[in-house]
Amino acid sequence: MFVDKSKDRVSAVVNLFVKRPDMLGEYAWGEGALAYLYRQLGIASRAEAKGVAGCLTLLECWIYDHFPTLRPSQLEPRELERGQAGAFRWRGTAPRSSKKRDAQMLAYYRQAIDSLTPQSVSWTPYGQRPHLTVRRTLYHGLLRFAEIAEYYDPTRCLRQLGYVQGVPYPPERPLVVRRPASTLGYSLSYQSVYDLYLEQLGGA
Repeated sequence: MFVDKSKDRVSAVVNLFVKRPDMLGEYAWGEGALAYLYRQLGIASRAEAKGVAGCLTLLECWIYDHFPTLRPSQLEPRELERGQAGAFRWRGTAPRSSKKRDAQMLAYYRQAIDSLTPQSVSWTPYGQRPHLTVRRTLYHGLLRFAEIAEYYDPTRCLRQLGYVQGVPYPPERPLVVRRPASTLGYSLSYQSVYDLYLEQLGGA
């Protein structure tokens, strides 16, 4: 869930959590993996970036759910057994990789993305009202993992919750942003949830 760009090594920050094996079940690993992936996607969006880290299986499953035309032809959806992770919904055998084939697939997916239309997107892949069965879908606030804090706002993707999408509010802006030109990393500092709560009380 927290792999780096080497694909077989894990971010050193995970060591902070595995020192206490008896506490592993107390952490919100899903939230942590999502926050870490969001941060890595932000880093990978920079022009000089040449790779991406994070739980790419999670990203792939999200793509398969929302963009049927981008699914590899060898993948077939299947029913999940109770308690199984969403990644098990897709089964298939990945084709053998090569430089020539990778270049061909890159050209294919670029063209496929450029050809997307509103009709080729699955806007409600989780049903019409997923918030009624999974209340966490409506969570609004920070996703946190160690020093990482990424903002999550479901009002920016209301169609996947079964609602008509309007113009969303401007995104929550961090108080401090540090993004050195010499590195691929960056850091954000958001106002604490407690501070926001006090502001809301003062404005009520």
